[in-house]
Amino acid sequence: MTAMANPPQTLDFKCECGAIHAALHDASLQSGRRLICHCNDCQAFAHYLGKEKLMLDDHAGTHVYQTDPTRFEITKGQDKLACVTVTGGPLLRWYCETCKTPVANTLSSTRFPFLSLILSGFDRGKTDALLGRDAEHVSVDSGAGNLGRVKIAGMAGMLFKLLVNTVKARFNPELKKSPLFDSETGNPVAVPIKLEPAERLAIDEKADIYREVLAEIR
Repeated sequence: MTAMANPPQTLDFKCECGAIHAALHDASLQSGRRLICHCNDCQAFAHYLGKEKLMLDDHAGTHVYQTDPTRFEITKGQDKLACVTVTGGPLLRWYCETCKTPVANTLSSTRFPFLSLILSGFDRGKTDALLGRDAEHVSVDSGAGNLGRVKIAGMAGMLFKLLVNTVKARFNPELKKSPLFDSETGNPVAVPIKLEPAERLAIDEKADIYREVLAEIR
């Protein structure tokens, strides 16, 4: 039997406490998009979990990989998932309820097949081998230090991709499947936590200080 020239690759995920195991199938440069997001909300999520040193790079960026949610599989610990909305809006941020390891970002409904995996929970060496090291940057104005020479991701292109996937999912329900949502109801498998305004304000204050420290170090 002739071997495949480029066999599908799997990128494994395991949270710090081992409660959640997952796998990203067919992980490649062709099956998704690697980004670094510096937005205030991604930074707030890192500080909410107390994982800023794990999640944020030297410019306060979160490394993510946007791909088809059907490629992602929870193999253990689906009942240990938790999610929060740091703005009260439709973006849900997923993590292990026990050890606070970040997992992914999604929208609040399977009508929009969007999955942004947070790469700090994956093996860095294998991640770079399968997905490459190059990444486009988002929301650089909220980052720490000088980000003047990085490659900026076009928001229009990202929104267009989401629109295309949404239209495809209307005609093919299989594209809506995600281990983070109930397959029958389409609801999140965990009840989203909503931050109180005072909670978010306290987190933003921590994030401001953290960015200042990073900028000084740089």
